[in-house]
Amino acid sequence: MIREEYITAAGSCFERLLGAIQELPAERFELLLDGGESVHELFAELSSRAERMVRALEVVMQQRDLRLDELTRPIRREEWKRTLAGFQIAHATLLAALERVPLERLHAEGELPHWLLESYLVPLEHALPRVEAWAAHLRERGLGGPTGLPVIQK
Repeated sequence: MIREEYITAAGSCFERLLGAIQELPAERFELLLDGGESVHELFAELSSRAERMVRALEVVMQQRDLRLDELTRPIRREEWKRTLAGFQIAHATLLAALERVPLERLHAEGELPHWLLESYLVPLEHALPRVEAWAAHLRERGLGGPTGLPVIQK
């Protein structure tokens, strides 16, 4: 996958994730997904992954040896609004950083490094259908609005 494809794919997944949760009440994000984690926990993990990739790209820019295991930090547990804002910032920062890294430092034979795909884009793509199904299920059960009444879908 080349850089432009990565940015497009990550941007599309990100927008669909935000669209899926739009207008849902904050207390719903503590409900569990099919994998046993809450949406809140999933977004915190995705945010942490994006932050880790930003740090990895900084290492690449400095032309130092990259050791992903050294970039791992514990996932922060914050209130939902802070988690969501942190995810939005980390995602935007990652895509901006990716655009700034010279291609010759990123690409191996024209492709992005495997670690960049596996560490953020693949988990983002896997999260999308889970969150969309979860949100659709909430709305179908009438739990999409703050009053518990169904939200009119446009």
